[in-house]
Amino acid sequence: MRQSSSLLLAGMLALVGPALLAQTAQAQSLRCDKLCASWVLDAAASTDVAAAIDAAVDTYKEEKVRRIRSGNDIASLERAELEEGLGPMRLRPQREELRTQLQHQLKVPAQLRLSLNDDVVLVDEGGTSPRRFEPGQPYSRVDSIGTAKITIRLQGSVFEVVENYGKGRSNRESYAAADKGARLTVTRTLSRPGMKDIKIQSVYAPAAAS
Repeated sequence: MRQSSSLLLAGMLALVGPALLAQTAQAQSLRCDKLCASWVLDAAASTDVAAAIDAAVDTYKEEKVRRIRSGNDIASLERAELEEGLGPMRLRPQREELRTQLQHQLKVPAQLRLSLNDDVVLVDEGGTSPRRFEPGQPYSRVDSIGTAKITIRLQGSVFEVVENYGKGRSNRESYAAADKGARLTVTRTLSRPGMKDIKIQSVYAPAAAS
């Protein structure tokens, strides 16, 4: 009887053990180290965002207008009439529309606060509520650009978020603490069709203790 119980217990441990080890490994890897702190922007050491956007937009090649081919049949005439009402078909934004999008996406907060709460990374940029990220939990999001497949990684003093929309469109942002927590570098890279990649580095110093 004791031998049967021992075998049963060993079998249960064999099944549960790997899952427990995986959870333990994940818990151990989710350390915030020097990242979790309050930070203030060092504008002099950071990328000039306006100049970087201007340089990227200057390289932008607007797509050729795609027009619906018209024919003499009723369906073709209806499509031509629809296009005339809605305007030409475009898959990319126009130059000034792109500039506005980049200005919104690359806005640099003057202050940051990073924290870790139950395996959720919170990035507070001084808005109404902090951004929430779950490392190791891939998910998708639909927005004005399209459908993004998002991967999140946190390892020690490096936190990274990659949003891949496909067709040459992606957003990547990383947070890296260095110099024993004396500096935080936030790097954001945007890739868009028809435009040279734009890379912004924002440098932060620890906020003074209140």
